Amino acid sequence: MSNRLEAILTSGAGQAAGSLVGPVTDAGKGIYSCLKRKYDYIKHWEHNFKALENEANYLFSREKDVKKEIELNRVMMEPTQECLTWLEEVEMKSEHFKDLNSRYEIYKGSCGPRQLFTRLNLSKSFVKLTNSVIDLKDRMSLDHKFLRERPVERVHKSSPMKINVSTLCKNVEKLIEFLKDSSITKVGIWGMPGVGKTTILETLSFEVEKNQMFDIVIWVTVPKQGDPFLIQQKILKQLNVKVDGIDDQHHAATLISNALENRKYLLLLDEVTSEINFCDIGISSSHMQGKVVVATRERNICDSMELNEDFQVDRLSREDARKLFRDVVGDSFEHPGIRPIAEKVLKQCGDLPHVIKAVGIHLKGRRTEDFWRNTLSKLQSPNMGQLKYMEEVFTAFRLIYEELEENLKNCLLYGASFPEDYDIYRDYLVECWKAEQLIGIDHTLREACEEGNTNVENLIDKCLFDRCKNAKYVKMPIIFRNSALRVAKSHQNFDILFRKDEEIYPSVEKWKDARVISLMKSGLHELPENPECPSVSSIFLQKNENLLTIPALFFKCMPTLKVIDLCETGIKVIPSSICELTSLRGLYLNGCCHLMHLPDEVEKLNNLEILDIRNTGIHGLQEVMGKLTSLRCLRVSFSNDSSIQNHVQCNGADVSPSEVCKQLLFLEELAIEANPPHPRWNEIAPEIAVQVAQLRNLSALSFYFPTIQSLQNFTRTRNSRKNGTSRNAGDFRSFNIFVGSHHESHNLPPFDVFNCSGRRYLVYSNGKGIPDGIKDVLQTANAFRLIGHQDVTCFTDFGIHNMEFLEVCEVKECNAVRDIVGDNVAGTHAFRMLRELYLFELQQCNCICQGPVASGTFAQLTTLSLCECRSIEKVITTDMAKNLRKLQHLRIEKCCRVKEVIETGSQAGESDLLPKLQTLELVSLEGVEIIHAEDCFEWLALQQVVIVECEKLTSFCLNKTNATKLRSIKCSEAWWGSLTLDDQVRAHLQAFCFFIDHNYSI
Repeated sequence: MSNRLEAILTSGAGQAAGSLVGPVTDAGKGIYSCLKRKYDYIKHWEHNFKALENEANYLFSREKDVKKEIELNRVMMEPTQECLTWLEEVEMKSEHFKDLNSRYEIYKGSCGPRQLFTRLNLSKSFVKLTNSVIDLKDRMSLDHKFLRERPVERVHKSSPMKINVSTLCKNVEKLIEFLKDSSITKVGIWGMPGVGKTTILETLSFEVEKNQMFDIVIWVTVPKQGDPFLIQQKILKQLNVKVDGIDDQHHAATLISNALENRKYLLLLDEVTSEINFCDIGISSSHMQGKVVVATRERNICDSMELNEDFQVDRLSREDARKLFRDVVGDSFEHPGIRPIAEKVLKQCGDLPHVIKAVGIHLKGRRTEDFWRNTLSKLQSPNMGQLKYMEEVFTAFRLIYEELEENLKNCLLYGASFPEDYDIYRDYLVECWKAEQLIGIDHTLREACEEGNTNVENLIDKCLFDRCKNAKYVKMPIIFRNSALRVAKSHQNFDILFRKDEEIYPSVEKWKDARVISLMKSGLHELPENPECPSVSSIFLQKNENLLTIPALFFKCMPTLKVIDLCETGIKVIPSSICELTSLRGLYLNGCCHLMHLPDEVEKLNNLEILDIRNTGIHGLQEVMGKLTSLRCLRVSFSNDSSIQNHVQCNGADVSPSEVCKQLLFLEELAIEANPPHPRWNEIAPEIAVQVAQLRNLSALSFYFPTIQSLQNFTRTRNSRKNGTSRNAGDFRSFNIFVGSHHESHNLPPFDVFNCSGRRYLVYSNGKGIPDGIKDVLQTANAFRLIGHQDVTCFTDFGIHNMEFLEVCEVKECNAVRDIVGDNVAGTHAFRMLRELYLFELQQCNCICQGPVASGTFAQLTTLSLCECRSIEKVITTDMAKNLRKLQHLRIEKCCRVKEVIETGSQAGESDLLPKLQTLELVSLEGVEIIHAEDCFEWLALQQVVIVECEKLTSFCLNKTNATKLRSIKCSEAWWGSLTLDDQVRAHLQAFCFFIDHNYSI
């Protein structure tokens, strides 16, 4: 074929040459070269295609490698624009190659003059494409930077509501402090709906991005079902990873973990409704620079996750709530005719910023009293759906409510029986639940109390109850009380009747269908004569001091009544119709000081379990009480109150109290209140104590033992074996035991026993020695007050092993005490559970710890307070400070010999002592010269300092670098001016100063 091809081309060339003459000879040579090249294209067209195919395969392999690299790094990286252009060109070359390849396949087996020019053109195309392929291949090597970091997709939340109220600002600041702490990686916030959790997270996100604290901020609003894979998809989307094709949770977790491994990120999880396993979604403990903040409604959700810290987002303070409401509403808030209504409207908003803002917008610019009153009426109505924005609150309440167990639902609705903003005594609420048989059916009082208090804590954790400042009380948030009343109204068996503002009291017709009648503290002065109440189970009439009489037939038609509360009313007589209350389980008469006796008909109350007649005119234990065969709880009092005449006119002719005690076989709780000077009680107490000790089922006791001998008789009898059963102080769920005669005995302690893990409280006054009876009770006591002891020199002489349960302790007016932890217990772990220690008026006490302090001593102590300990010179020694890792509050007052608050040690490493100390109060310390001598001492958590009447304290060891969390210094202006401070330090600290006078109450 090649010879033939050569002949054809030569013949063509000869003819062309023959037609040319002279000057065109050189041009002929050029034509020959051109034809020769064409000849080569045709001759080598198969070789040219093979060369193209080879280079194309290299290019396509390079393309696959690049795409694989892109896929492997798609979480963190994305292709550059150059890379994308290259891939597009490769695609184009690929299509061109496919076209040439198909044409090659057509012509490779054919020959003849007609195919020569086709092969010529194809061969040229092969060579040209080969050169392009080689160039394209060489432009993209694997070491070429064809990937770049993938930008994180920001979740564009709406701008956060401007926080101009201190309550919310403090929460954001608290979170930022946690995020700055390298030891804290996961934080939780919890609180009721509408309290501002989302606003806090939005503001936090804004602040950390503004200050560039993190490389990435990822926001996930967690789906209600809490599906981990859905959470992962939201995270991957913000990491700009296509979630298509990722259908495996483990694969997604690996992608997320790898993506965040070396990144400084903040993950915000909002609206968490169930436990999240961080590892399952790809948040690994190996992420050294990662932080997570979780927002949820319930504390137990925080507890279920591996969080370093969590805190409750409280509702706004009333001052902040008013400020926010005023800002939204405008000037109409200040109108004299509207202001009183506005305050009531604000109260109905429950101090929730979301609700305040919504209601404020509704009222903005409205200047008519009618409009404001109409809004108030709608807010107070159980049918809150009249206001669209309140429907959101009800929906949130209903969501939480529906998740409750059935008995907890009823307990919650019962809590709505109490007036709005009313402090409910926890134990009383639990007793009512028990009487109503909402809890503890067929259980002992002890078991019912345990169940009831667990229910209370559950409702607190779900933000359906609030914990009051006094831990004995709870209250239902107004905003949720209205929701609960709405649910109760629709509940066929839970109609609650209460007095509205415009009513004197509800009409008697409304009593008929009520399950609960709640008229407490309502200004009530009379009752209907014979109300028909076939369904009523609880009637609350307490705290109506103008209610003087109960009609004779009032109790006639109340067959299902289980609880009646008449405490602190002015009644003088209980009508005989009380005998009709055969279902009655709880009768509360405490504080009815004009009530002189119980009618004999009371003995017919065969189901009565709780009787409270403290602070009435009823003296001590009456014969009728012994006939109450179902009685489980009895509370009485002996008093010298001159307003209760029967107490001071009593004589010995009444029935023997000890005989009554013998009949109370099933009693589980007994409270006998008596003042120390009461002569009648001092006479009969020893005999009653012996009888009380024999009550086999007793698990709660409040009792005053006037002498140590009466206590010894009680414990001896209690510890004696009868029918093979040993009973001692350890059997008690709770006790308040007062021993000895001292005017301080019944004064309020500086602590709240309700904050302890158990409620076993011992007061020992004006004693001598360390009797066995005291040791026996002390062994299980959670709180102990030692007052006026005459001869003990060291507090630990009571026995470290006897005080293992102590959580709070006060030692007062014990003039022989020289130290609290003596050198006789050196090396022993003392007071490992103690959280609060109060040392008052210990004239001879020269130190808290004598000698070396064993590791673990005072390990849980959070509060230390000293007052009028005039011999002590150093409060906290270096040895002692090492153990005070949890101390938060330190107060020292009127300790004239104290020169140094925290002893300066010789060894290094003092910078991390007292790492949790938040408040330091120094009051009337005339000898104090320094707090701590070393500037290297770091006050890691200190927020508030109070200095009052400490004239010799002229140096101040706090500065900008060692007290970064300081927010308040309360002192006199004269003392501040006398300090020796560097100008820069003074300028920095001046911003935190609040000047006070010497009469300032702390």
